[in-house]
Amino acid sequence: MSLKISKRPGLSLTVAAALIGILLVPGCLTGPQPAAAPAFSMSVIGGGQKAVAGDNLTFIVKVKNNQAVPDAAILTVPFMPTEWTVALSNTTYEFMSKGSRAFFVNMSVSGATPAGNYEVKVRTTSAAKSSATGMAALHVKVVRPGGDRVAGGSNIRVDYVGYLPDYSVFDTSVRAVGSDLSIAKSSQFQAPADNVYQPLAFQVGAGQMIKGFDSGVVGMMIGQTRTIRVEPRDGYGQFETAHISLSENLPMVHNVTPLNFTVAYGEEAKLNKVVIEPYWNWEIHVLAVTPDNITLLTLPQVNQTSNPYGWETKVLEVNGTADGGVGRIVVRHYPTAGVNSTYKGSAAQITALTSDYVELTYNLNSSNPLAVQTLFFSVKVVSIS
Repeated sequence: MSLKISKRPGLSLTVAAALIGILLVPGCLTGPQPAAAPAFSMSVIGGGQKAVAGDNLTFIVKVKNNQAVPDAAILTVPFMPTEWTVALSNTTYEFMSKGSRAFFVNMSVSGATPAGNYEVKVRTTSAAKSSATGMAALHVKVVRPGGDRVAGGSNIRVDYVGYLPDYSVFDTSVRAVGSDLSIAKSSQFQAPADNVYQPLAFQVGAGQMIKGFDSGVVGMMIGQTRTIRVEPRDGYGQFETAHISLSENLPMVHNVTPLNFTVAYGEEAKLNKVVIEPYWNWEIHVLAVTPDNITLLTLPQVNQTSNPYGWETKVLEVNGTADGGVGRIVVRHYPTAGVNSTYKGSAAQITALTSDYVELTYNLNSSNPLAVQTLFFSVKVVSIS
């Protein structure tokens, strides 16, 4: 019997083919290949926040489209603590190739939340690739009130982000927010001088800040974050009230300067000229013209109606011989609660209505866009002294 092993050429070829196949498997020579970048990546600007139960918070989350093609992102909140409420500034976003955008997350920490660490998860899903998602966790540390807290007279330093109801930022002390082009800015936004961002220092209750901001930080602790809502009355608004009798007497003849006439009617005064009074919609006749004075005759029709304050006003009487020849116009106002009113060109609200008069509250600073909107400030206390 022979002990030699016979040669089998077919076996050698099979083994060689198998080795070549193994070598061609991805990663066998170069190691594991890096995972493909997700369609969208997410980052939380400013990191986590510290709060007490009952606080409202604002997070800003930046989303980047990692794809070389445009895509749409769908934003959702797959997880939040029990009894918390969470709202997103946007639920969908359109992205350019490699583009970035930021959205706001508003959350209310339940007043019954025990001290501890919590998180809210937000997800971005590609509209083009439903399986491609990005995830971010918003971390909140809920603490019990205690230690040094902001009070009237405290000298404090705070970081803040001020934004409008449309989630555009109008002011901030945070460089990561102010310098990031993916975060929408309002037309009122101005970067600080020399582009130096630093915490805001002020004394609480000293009148250095708008009322709503000043009172909103009271009770906060070092490191605590809180979102403060400021209505125009407690912000940049300047409110006054006016009482208007429901039965009002107005003179028929009155005098104005040439400049005031031109401003009111858009042209120079000429003798016997007739113009329409823009406020009451009545005819105005020019009786006399001098370099310093224009004499006008107001001549409405009885039962004529107009809306000078936003409600119907009717002319009850026109008497040219009354009041020593000055003449008298008697009108009756018919205001209705809730109607959109105006006073001296400013939006006004009916704040009282009796059988004799109507009270209007109006904003003298209505030309300032920040004075007529609700403002939001996400504030973090940096120091208290």
